[in-house]
Amino acid sequence: MRIQLEAGADHVEALAHERNPVQAVIELVWNSLDAEAHDVSVSLLRNEAGGVVGVTVEDDGHGISPDEIRSSFKWVGNSWKRGAQTTKGAEARPLHGKRGQGRLRAFALGTTVRWVSVADDTAGQRYRCEISATVPDRNDFRGPEPTESTDRTGTKFEATGRDKLDRLDSDLAREQITAALAPYLMTYPQVSVSLDHRPLKPADEIERDVSETLIWNHDDHAHEARLRIIEWKGGKGRTLHLCDHNGVPVDDLPASPAADFRYAAYVLWPEMSQHAAEWMLAQMEQEPSVIGSLLKAVNARLTGYFDERRDEQRRELVESWKGDDTYPYKDGPESEEQKVEQATFDVVATAIRRHMPKKKEQRRLTLGLLKDTLQRHPAGLGSLLDQFVGLSAEEKDQLTRLLERTSLARLIAANTSVTNRIDFLAALRHMIFDEQASEVVKERKHLHTMLESELWVFGEQFNMMFSERGLTHALRQHLNMLGRDPKEAGNVRLTDGGQGRLDLMLSAKTKEHDRIRHLVVELKAPAVKATDKEASQIKKYARAVVANPQFADTHSEWDFMLLVTDYDDSVRGDINQEGRPSGILDQSRVDPNSPVNYRVWVKRWSEVLNEAERRLDFYQQSLNHDPSLEDVRAYLMEHHGDVIPQGLFPEGDAQAS
Repeated sequence: MRIQLEAGADHVEALAHERNPVQAVIELVWNSLDAEAHDVSVSLLRNEAGGVVGVTVEDDGHGISPDEIRSSFKWVGNSWKRGAQTTKGAEARPLHGKRGQGRLRAFALGTTVRWVSVADDTAGQRYRCEISATVPDRNDFRGPEPTESTDRTGTKFEATGRDKLDRLDSDLAREQITAALAPYLMTYPQVSVSLDHRPLKPADEIERDVSETLIWNHDDHAHEARLRIIEWKGGKGRTLHLCDHNGVPVDDLPASPAADFRYAAYVLWPEMSQHAAEWMLAQMEQEPSVIGSLLKAVNARLTGYFDERRDEQRRELVESWKGDDTYPYKDGPESEEQKVEQATFDVVATAIRRHMPKKKEQRRLTLGLLKDTLQRHPAGLGSLLDQFVGLSAEEKDQLTRLLERTSLARLIAANTSVTNRIDFLAALRHMIFDEQASEVVKERKHLHTMLESELWVFGEQFNMMFSERGLTHALRQHLNMLGRDPKEAGNVRLTDGGQGRLDLMLSAKTKEHDRIRHLVVELKAPAVKATDKEASQIKKYARAVVANPQFADTHSEWDFMLLVTDYDDSVRGDINQEGRPSGILDQSRVDPNSPVNYRVWVKRWSEVLNEAERRLDFYQQSLNHDPSLEDVRAYLMEHHGDVIPQGLFPEGDAQAS
């Protein structure tokens, strides 16, 4: 049996999403559940060193009949599920996959993929079918002719040939798969899914499970959905699942709000299947679509919900302070003014709980200082500060004047923001320059993800435009900033005809002459030393912009930055040429009337970090804050806990709070 898939090889490769093996496993499990399987087993295949090099997914569902194989593996899309609402069997469960693309994700798990399935045909005759394909011939599915069988129905999928699947053996992968399947598995308790011989039991991992009605407006029309929020007892992940009315996910995406919580949010809307994959376009829309409006409403509600949860945690923390006699208010408020003061104190004190001393006496002193500060009592503040580290009279006067000019909340917020930035720069130095840490830090998985929310490292003026997208997407964003329709954008190619993907694109609109400045950052992992290969890559991106007339605009400037730990002698010579600033690898002719002005930089991480530290130097000296390794760990756990690489910190260090 030979089936030729009717689709271009590049289209099949794009649909495979080969960088996302976790989602591939999820899609294959959904295929099993759509076949009404009761037992689905995902096994990881390992080599002699213990590395994951393949995957099997085996189920006891109704299988794939010969006719279904011939149709399913011939077309992209055109799935029988598209017009169906429930599974074919007697249980009539809700369907997940309806786009006929899930099986193509199998190539993310191996260079050779194979399905063996036993199923009944329409006449009731049972057959065994086998079909396989390889990455070099993605469109060519082959196998022996179907044979009659008496085995039980079911399907076994096997993928082999890839050697970078270890992420499937991580706690984070298990959490992502659990989150995607949680509502289904709790709705159908008779269904069991196991990952590497360990059953997924989402009900056992839930800290809190709430549902509420979500109403949002689009084009003067009110829409209604259900928002379900599941908080997990442990783990690192935050995910958002756009689901149909049965709770079956249509799209899975990262969740932004509340980095200090671990949760999965599910939006249940009957029309969701009609808007599959539209969330990816929402960030670049001038006029929000119905999905864009929905995502704004979801983010707003999640932000409000977790603010409420923090209030609950705040009350619990205050009660613990009262219990160990460190809370400075011994009696209840006797007036409305005292009530407001005490409530404000609770907000401020719990907001800085990460910086609160662990020792009881020091904590009591810190809380007492905050109380006196809040009451704006300079004399009492001075005497209390004397009990601390012996601030000079000048320093105490400076603090007193500052308190008189600004509210305590703003003061603490400013200090906390600066302290956080200092901690993050120390974290970057540890990840990049520490010999052991740099070995486990990856470019996209770790540095890239963290910097998406820490853009100030490159300058205060920039806003995030996109991450990990191609040059054509860059053109759409550029046209949008010019006030033109992004749909005008045609395809953009490198000068050699290839496609390029940009790590980070940041943009700023300056007031002077209404100019637009773009900064494109190409990140490299700490272990990478830049050579002519990396330098050539960043120059290709810049020259693709110059060569394409769609980018032409006299009000735009482009800076391309290759950011590395170090570079070789060849690159060093290229970026230190007479007549241009040190660090510039390539640039356009300096001409204010030129349609596109660009510069290509090669910079070391040390240069970027030193510049960022110079901007914070005054505040750091004023705060006298020199972050320890424990401060670094605590900051990363609170703000980037879901992407901290395993082994970043030496074993035996004190755990972050």
